[in-house]
Parts: sequence; structure tokens; C-alpha cells
Amino acid sequence: MFDDVHNIRDEPEVEFHMVVPEYSTYKDLHADQTIPAVTMERLQDFLSACYTNFNPKVADLYKGRYIQYVRTAVHENLVYVTSSVWAKMKKTVSYKVDASLTKDGVVSESQCECAAGQGPAAHCKHVITVLFALVAFCKDGELLTDLT
Repeated sequence: MFDDVHNIRDEPEVEFHMVVPEYSTYKDLHADQTIPAVTMERLQDFLSACYTNFNPKVADLYKGRYIQYVRTAVHENLVYVTSSVWAKMKKTVSYKVDASLTKDGVVSESQCECAAGQGPAAHCKHVITVLFALVAFCKDGELLTDLT
């Protein structure tokens, strides 16, 4: 918008929020469940599109069981993933992560509650940790989550 002397006024940015399925349709991800094949290559493609690379410290967060849970729901040809990830610096704070995947395992959208995680292509360490967990799950059939 312009004011009377044609100076640009700062407009507040509209915060992005993914449209996700009803929470009651999500189910815990477990070994008997199948999801699209999320591979390290697909994760790298997503990160490249965001002009970043995979940080090996994300694997440490996954192996350190910073993920509290992972749940999935299918809606309109997409698989939606919701998760909660502990903050690295303070394990009393957690962030909700959402992502959607195509049937080919391509990340369609993602978001996180943290300051760096605004979507639709959020690629903060919490989102990447969840996506890395999906890679591990597709490869090994196991998912490491918090033990509490």
C-alpha cells in the first residue's frame, strides 16, 4: 500500500498455516504401517530446493530421541505427517511439525512452530529431523522416539 505521498507502508505479513486433515484422522506411525518411500535422495532434493544442505547434526537429534511422536493421515492423495520435536537447547520446550508428502515421497509442504519454521517450505532442524526419521522408518521399519 502507498500513503498520500506514495511511500510504501509496511503491511504485516500474513503468517502461513498449512491446511491439514482433522486431528482425529491421524494414526501413530508404527512398523505395520506403510507410507510413501521417503528416501535420503528425496530429502536432499527438498533441501536443495530450499537452498540448503543436510546437516549431520539432525541425525544426532533423531538418534537422541528428540521426537516425541509421529502420526500420519491420508487426505486427497497426500500423506500428512504431524509430530512434536523437543527443542535442542531446552528439552522442556517442544515444537509441532507438520508436513505433507506425495505418493512418491516428495515433500509437498512443511511447517514448524519454531521461529525459523514458517512454511510452506519450512526447513528448520525440527522439520528436517522429522523428515530424516521418515527416511529411517522407510529404510529400517523402526522409528526412534522419546522414551517417556
